[in-house]
Amino acid sequence: MTTGSLIRTVIMVLAAGLWSCGQAGDYERRGDQAYGDGNYSVALTEYRTAVAADPDARIWAKIGAAALRTGNLDAASDAYLRLAAEDPTRAEEAAEGLEGVARAAERSRDAKHLESAVIGLGMIAPNRSIGRYALAVVRQPGAQANDLVAVLPAAIAAAPDAEAVDSLLGVYATALRETSGCDQAIGVFQATLRRTRSNGLRTRAEDGVAGCSLALGLRAEAAGETNDAVLWFAAAIRVDSSTPVGRRALVGYGDARIRQGDTAAAAQAYQAVADDAVQSDSTMQMARDRLEEIRARSNLDPPGTILR
Repeated sequence: MTTGSLIRTVIMVLAAGLWSCGQAGDYERRGDQAYGDGNYSVALTEYRTAVAADPDARIWAKIGAAALRTGNLDAASDAYLRLAAEDPTRAEEAAEGLEGVARAAERSRDAKHLESAVIGLGMIAPNRSIGRYALAVVRQPGAQANDLVAVLPAAIAAAPDAEAVDSLLGVYATALRETSGCDQAIGVFQATLRRTRSNGLRTRAEDGVAGCSLALGLRAEAAGETNDAVLWFAAAIRVDSSTPVGRRALVGYGDARIRQGDTAAAAQAYQAVADDAVQSDSTMQMARDRLEEIRARSNLDPPGTILR
């Protein structure tokens, strides 16, 4: 490309940019006029056209205000998030806007937009108090685990009494288990168990502790961390060794004890499962198979108290 051609190309690009900005300015001015006249739908249309040519934070703020006035909570939430992204110095302004979206969604019982506004507030203004709105999200039917994990800490902080805190802790533990796994969930299950006086909450928390202890024990076992596996399996057994989770933990405990060289403790764990007169399932078969292996290695006849 010759120098003259390059200069002409640069001029054309600059001219196109100036034309685009000029057009954006026209749309923005028309939007300002419509907003001032109370024609918020027209203003929103003009601002959206303007931002397509000039995605400036200033215009995103105007889109948020116009969208909120028209009840378009999707557009308002998006605009305030874009405002914070385009100009972090205006994050507080964006948070005020999102709180306006949350208020509108709460009034209209719009669970979807209430969730998105609360989650957005947590992203751009993590130190802002959103407990009231977080509680409203949690109380909506059908809330998803990912959304609950994002808002429950704030909801717990705003809970009106100890019973509500305990209930929300249980929900939080379950949501963590579904999304982040047992590493984070088990501590919350244990905290719920320590705090609650509700039999129903206690039962659910015990189930959570047992299930997560089994899961963590199996993971430790697969990683060759035998000592940790023994502790996790024992924790699950302590909750209730007669449940499917507890019985599977007994087999895992026996396996880990075998690796530690304690055959007697392993046989005792396996026997507790094999002797179950009520439940006959794959876990029982696992226990019986392992007892047979112990017997074969020991070259014993039918071992009486070890096998039946």
